[in-house]
Parts: sequence; structure tokens; C-alpha cells
Amino acid sequence: MTAPTMSRADTASPRVVGDAVERTRRAIATVQRARTLLVSLGAGLLVGLLARVVRAVGGVTGELRTWPVVLGLLAAGVAWVVLARRRRALDAVQVALWIEEQRATPPDFSLVTYMEQVAPAPAALTRAAEVVWAQAAVAEGLVRLRREAWLGPALFVMGSALLLVVPRAARVSAGGDRAAAGVAGARVPRESVVAPLGAWRLRVKPPAYTGQAAVDRGDATVVVAVSGSVIELTGEGALPEARLTVVGTTASLPVPASAVGRDWRVRVVAPDAPATIRVSRGGRTRLLVIEGHADSVPMVTLEQPARDSVFREATGRLPLVASATDDIGLASARFDLLVSSGEGERFTVRSVALGAADWRASGGQRRATIRGTLDLSALQLLPGDVVHLRAIARDGHPAATREFGASETRAFRIARPAEYDSVAVEPAPPPDVDKSLLSQRMLLMLTEKLDRQQPRLARAEVLRESLTLARDQARLRLAVGDVVFQRLSGESSAEHAHFAGDGHEHGVDQQGGKLVINPASTTGMLAEGNDSPVIAINQPLLEAYNAMWDAGRALEQGDPHGAIPPMKRALEAIERSRAASRLYLRGKPPQVIVDLAKVRLVGKDTGRTSGRSGRAALPTRLVQRDVRLVRAAQLLPAARDAARDSLALLRVEALADAPAFAGAVARVLDVVERGGDVTAAFVGARRVLGNVVRTPGAGWSRGVPP
Repeated sequence: MTAPTMSRADTASPRVVGDAVERTRRAIATVQRARTLLVSLGAGLLVGLLARVVRAVGGVTGELRTWPVVLGLLAAGVAWVVLARRRRALDAVQVALWIEEQRATPPDFSLVTYMEQVAPAPAALTRAAEVVWAQAAVAEGLVRLRREAWLGPALFVMGSALLLVVPRAARVSAGGDRAAAGVAGARVPRESVVAPLGAWRLRVKPPAYTGQAAVDRGDATVVVAVSGSVIELTGEGALPEARLTVVGTTASLPVPASAVGRDWRVRVVAPDAPATIRVSRGGRTRLLVIEGHADSVPMVTLEQPARDSVFREATGRLPLVASATDDIGLASARFDLLVSSGEGERFTVRSVALGAADWRASGGQRRATIRGTLDLSALQLLPGDVVHLRAIARDGHPAATREFGASETRAFRIARPAEYDSVAVEPAPPPDVDKSLLSQRMLLMLTEKLDRQQPRLARAEVLRESLTLARDQARLRLAVGDVVFQRLSGESSAEHAHFAGDGHEHGVDQQGGKLVINPASTTGMLAEGNDSPVIAINQPLLEAYNAMWDAGRALEQGDPHGAIPPMKRALEAIERSRAASRLYLRGKPPQVIVDLAKVRLVGKDTGRTSGRSGRAALPTRLVQRDVRLVRAAQLLPAARDAARDSLALLRVEALADAPAFAGAVARVLDVVERGGDVTAAFVGARRVLGNVVRTPGAGWSRGVPP
């Protein structure tokens, strides 16, 4: 429709302004009616599409095949009537207001006032209305109005029509193929056109960084692959339909199939979690189980030195030996030294690398040993310095954020002259407090470094580094908590749950994640016959534990700046604990002597045995797996392939949380593939699922139990 326009000559007559407003009103009304028509048509197409889906699912044939068309027309008519009644026609005043809104300047309502006049309008008002009409961009406004009113409904109509046309075109193409394949006028069976899915050829291509060659697995249904591997399925015949589902999720993603000559091919990239691919064609569906797993971090073991040590002088050479293993291949390894000098807030830290080895040129090794020598005199250590030693190894994974594998840390301390005294004690490695002190210093330095870099890093990178520091802070907090609990309450873990009335005395309680000394307890005080440390040592450790808790909370929330104050408080508390007086307790505990000849055969046998206790009911998830296992066993004689797919899917779902049960199901699958008796394998899988342990019967004094 052509937008109403007006030239400068037309403004000579006031009647022309009214005619122009009337033409604009009719144009807007036409836009509204066209929108109503599009919405009604879309509603009819949608109802017809839903009716076709219901007809296809229900298998309706005969005279009822046309009822989707009837429902679609009826829905379109009803939508037209309802929308037409709800549509409000615009009057001349509303159109005049719309015209004033199309001006570049704010509206002055001259045209609106002109259209509201019943008697002839004054000349000044008429001239003002003519100016408004001349300045308004009515044509551009109508274009925008049509775009806003028609675009959404038009897309809706096109989408519904496309969903209706595509299946019909596919059927027409299939009909043409059937006509070309058979004699003219003959009825060709559907199964002869699309053959059922047959055997396939499986090929696995590992990622390039692994250096491994592609492997052909034949007609396999289970494949183990590292994440990033390309899984390729190839078969004969028409293109099938394939869908990928990651175990643990409900989403099923379509996988496109491509034609390679007369064959078909499906390619997927193995995820880092178990997944399944269902390939369907000609009424048959096959299942491929992909046991995807992430490339593991190298495992490193520091073999020599075997323990921490304290040296009187910084002289001597220590042999260093470490072993590393990786599931794919090692790229490099080395010894990493961290030397801390000074005390309190005045200290320096420097790092040294020793014994570096690189295997990239040789393609990597799965197992390797690195050796080196630590020359203490070359480090120029002073009394009080601490050397932390560990071995680290990297694999060939190309990701920039890839973590390295690290061994346990050995600590070597140079003793201060003030530590020598006349008390004869056996030499011991650095105490846990000293190790915690250095570790807390390292964490504080790393947190301050992250805080300085925070403005230049992305939020996701800051959060990832902060969570890594939070995990290290949590491990250090638990180590300090173990020391506190061992000294105060005799417990070996800071995560032990305490509550009132649990039957033992509490030296320390845990409240809201923090530790508090129980004032009602005497545990931890130095009393006669008790070798526990004094509160002067334990109280600072409690403060350090609680400050580490606050620092960990801040780091977990991605706030390294807020974690620095509690980390400093924890470091000061550990310093106070180190400065507390040491107590060297002499003597040994008495040996308890038992007269075996006197106590032998003094017990009494009642001749009665205790009743057999009932087992607890299985959780709901295990019950569901048990039902699926039994159904697969019942299905095996009649449909071997379906039972095998059910067992494979059950196994891959249990890999994450029940590896023992997954292994038992794998043994069942092995027997199914060999074609032997699966009874014993099924029974063993059910026993593993129910955590039933069968012990072999043994002879006893009254015979062999049944």
C-alpha cells in the first residue's frame, strides 16, 4: 500500500489535512487487519500440525484422515472472529496523535486540536496543523508499523507451513523412489526401499597430541576413548538417523550422517563422560556405548629423600629420585625447590629447578624416573632456612590451563643455634607447625599476587585461580586442625563430629566450621600423668584454624582481596605457636604384663548363638538398577541384541558411582558375547549390587555348616 503523501501546494485548503488524516487511518486499519489475518492463519496451521501428529501417533486411516484440515480451518476462523472483536478501530484524533509522534520534534498537539474541532477551526490553528502534517514522516512510520506488526506472525506462519510441507515432500520423494525401483503400477513394500540397519565399522582416532594411530574396532558396540577422540561409524545403505546422549543428562542431540559413495558415515567427538549413540534405520536401532574419560594428570612419587630432615649445617649432597606415570605419555618432569629465608613478616622466597627431563622429541613415555642431586652448600642456606622439595611432571596435553602432577613435599630445615640445649632428644623432622607456617606464607604470597593481577584478568580466570587457592587453604586448615584435635581431644581428624552427651569429654568443639576450646573440659591442660601440650601452644593454632576458615570462605567466593587479612592473622597465630615454650617429657609408659596361663580358659560359653540381623533395604537407585538387570536377564533368551544393549547402557551409567557393579555387568556382557551360560554372571552382578559378600564355608568342631 502506498503511504498517503502531501505536497506543499495541498496545504492551501484545510480540507486536505482532514483527508490526509483519513487516508492514514485507513492505512493503519489495513495493517491491523493484515496482522489479524496472519495470526489466524498461523493458529490454523499450528492446530492442523498438532492434529497431524496425533493422527500419525494414533495410526488413524480412512475417512478420518482429513480431520486435521477441518480442525485447522475451524481454528483459523475462530481466531479471526476473536481477534476482530478485540481489535479497536482508531478514530481521527488517535491517528492525529500518531502522526504528531512521527515528527523529529516533540508533539505540540496542534493537529490533534484541529481534528477535535467541530466548528471551522481558526486560521492560526489550521496553519499549525498544516505545518505538523508537512513535518511528520508518515511514510516511514507506516513502514515501521508494518514491520513490527507483520514480522512475528509472518515468521510463525512460515515455520508452521514448513513443518507441514517437509514431511509431505519426504513422502513424495520416497514414493518416487519406490516407483522407480518397481514396475509401474506395482506396490513395492516399504521394507524393500529402506533396508534395516546392519553391521557397521567402528574407527577411533585419538587426539593428535597423544601421538597414537587410529584403531579399527570392527562391529563393536562398546568403545573406550579419551576425550577429544573422533569416533567414526561407517555402514552400507541409506543414511540412518543418529542421536547422541551423555549419561547423566536428559538432552539427546542429533548427529548428522553423511554419504560417502554408497555408504554412510557418522562422526562424533568423544566427551569426557560416558555417552551413547543410537543409530536407527528401517525399523532397527543399534546402540554404541562410548566410555569417554578425561586425560588424567600425571602421577608423581618422590622416592628419595624418603622423609623430612633437620640439618645442623647447610653442607652435603642429597640424591633425588622420583618416578612418574601417565595414562598417555609424559612430556617433561623436574624437581622443584622452594627456599624460604627469614622469619616473621621479613622473609624471602626463591625457587630452584633441578634434574629437568624432556621426552617430547621421543613421543612421550608412560613411565619414567628422574634423578638429580641437591647440593645444600650451593644454595647458600642460613640457620632457620627451610627448603621445600617436590617433583612435578607434565603430559602432552596442549591446553594452556592444564594442571601438572606433583608429588608429596619434603621439608629440610637448617637448625638455629638457639635450638641447641642440654636435653637429650632424638632428632625429628620439622614439626607440623613449621610446615604449616611456610605453606601459609606461600598461600599468602600467591593470594597477594592474584589480588594485584585481578584488574587485568577475566572474572572466570580469577574465580578459577581463587578456587585453587581455596582448596590448598582447606588442606592446610585440616592439617592444622589434626594437630589441634590430637593434642586437645585425642582425635585424629578436625572433621570429627562432636555433640553434647556423646559419651566422651571434649577438649575442643566445632561450631559453624570453626574450633572452640570447651571451657568445661580439662583436656589439653598439663596435669600429672598427662603429656598433652599447654594451652599456650594450642590456643594460637585454634586462632590459625579459624582464620584459615575465613580465608577459605573468601577465596571460594572469588574474593582474593578479602582473603588476605584472615590469611595474615593465621600466619601471625602460627608464629605465636612456634614461639611457645617447648616441653621435653622424660620417661616411658609402663608395660602392661598379662599372665596368659592365668587368664586362659576363664571365659564362659552360654551355648547360644546370636540371631541373624536383617539387612537394610537397598536405596531407590540400586533397586531400579536391580530391576533393569533382572529385565535384561528375562529378555536375553528372546531378544539377545536388545538385552545386550540394555546391559551395556546399565554398565555405562554405573561407571561413575558404582565401578564394582559396572565391572560385574561387563563380565555378564563377556559371557553373552561368548554365548555361554550367564546364570553365574547375573547372580554375581546382583550380589555386587546388593553388597553381598559370600565367604566359603570352613570346617569347625561340630561339622561343616550347610
